Formats: sequence, C-alpha cells, structure tokens
Amino acid sequence: MLTKLIALPFLILLYCGSLSAAEKVNVGGYLSPPFIEQDGQGNISGITLDLINSLNKIQHEYHFNLVLTSSRRRYVFFQQGQFDLFFFERKVWGWQDIAIVEIKLPFKGGDIFIALKSIAKQQDYFNSLKNKSISAMLGYHYNFADFNADPNFLRSKFDIQLSSDERVNVQLVLWGKMDIAIVTKSFLDKYLLDNPSAKSELLIATKMDQKYQHTILLRENTNLSVTTMNMLLDKLVASGEYNKIMQKYGITP
Repeated sequence: MLTKLIALPFLILLYCGSLSAAEKVNVGGYLSPPFIEQDGQGNISGITLDLINSLNKIQHEYHFNLVLTSSRRRYVFFQQGQFDLFFFERKVWGWQDIAIVEIKLPFKGGDIFIALKSIAKQQDYFNSLKNKSISAMLGYHYNFADFNADPNFLRSKFDIQLSSDERVNVQLVLWGKMDIAIVTKSFLDKYLLDNPSAKSELLIATKMDQKYQHTILLRENTNLSVTTMNMLLDKLVASGEYNKIMQKYGITP
C-alpha cells in the first residue's frame, strides 16, 4: 500500500511535467470567416481554430495557441514576435520582405465577384468595374487592383468601400447599396450554405479575380521545423480529420 501511495504522486508529477514541456507555438489570425469568426457573445470559432485543436490532439510535443490580430496589423505583430505561424496566407500578400517560409496546404482558394442578379443579369456585367461601386475587404490584396492593398490607392482608383466583414459586403449587394462585392470563395461557400435563399438573388462571376494555393507561413529558424509541420498536416489528412473540418464549413478540399 505504501508503495502505491508513493507511486501515484510521482506519476501525477511526471504527467504534469510532460504537459509543461510542450513547446508553445503561437498562431496568428484575424477575423475572416470561415477561417476565424466571432459571434455576438465574443466566442471565436472557424477552420483555423478547429485545425489548432486537432493539431493539439494528435501530438503533445507542441501546443498550438491562437493569437488574434487584424489584417493590416498582422505584419507588425509578426515582426514583434507575437506569433510564429499563420494559416491560410500567402507570401505575396505583403510578406515578401519578412523572414518566413511557405508550407503548402491541400486547399486552393480565390476571390470572386458577386452582384445582384436582378441588376447585373449577365456575366458581361463583370467585364468592367468602371462606374460601379465595389465593397471589398480592408487589407486584402486583389488582382484587379494589382495586389496593392493600400486604402488610399484603392479609393483613388475605384469607387470602393472597405470593411473588415465579408458578410457585410455581401449584404450591401443584397440590399442594393453596392453594385459589386468581391469575396473569398471559401467565405461565399459557407455563406450560401448558411443562407441558401441568397443563391437565387446573386449573380456569381464565373471568372475569378484570382486563384491561389493556400499556404502556412512559418517564421524561419523556429523550433517547429517545416518537416515536422508537414508531417503533422499529413497525419491530419491521412486520418480524414482535415477533410472533416473543411466539409463542416461547406468546403471541398
């Protein structure tokens, strides 16, 4: 009996020690449904959070933790060392001069124009943006604007309204307040999944503004290597967990 009483606290200490030994990996993110979204009570959810939780379940060497920032401040926060990793990003979106490496994600995305079907009627409506009001996202890099995300530049070249909520941009079109919105295809897929009646009201461009391969950005020379990150991703894909997460948000990887 004495041996058992001595052994139990030792096992508890050993277990706690293994938890505290996990390397903390801060993952940057900003509100951008369906990757990261926030409800009226302030609760955070989304694909990025589900991936973080799954990564923490399949191994105990690293503990992934979400650090919220904004689309425009993400570069400064990264350089300040507030996080070392970013899901669903691309180096060409303003990271070219920052010491990072890209890791491919098995997911392609893109930006797409939408308009009110009763006004736009045909696909040729999207052929020119001249004399059309556009709702778009603050801090995003678009092909139609030569990937220049500077708000002053955008306002000088286009009749554009910038927001930090893609849902608002879609609703502005549905309410007839803006002629066109440009949204990420991943957001539009989830929006139409949640609001199927909107599909009959919207004309969705068949030609995308841009298509891209989503990647993970990882700070150079961190304890989490590219090889390890790829191995963890492969494990999520092989187990079916990755596809399960994506399909939850109406996305087919």
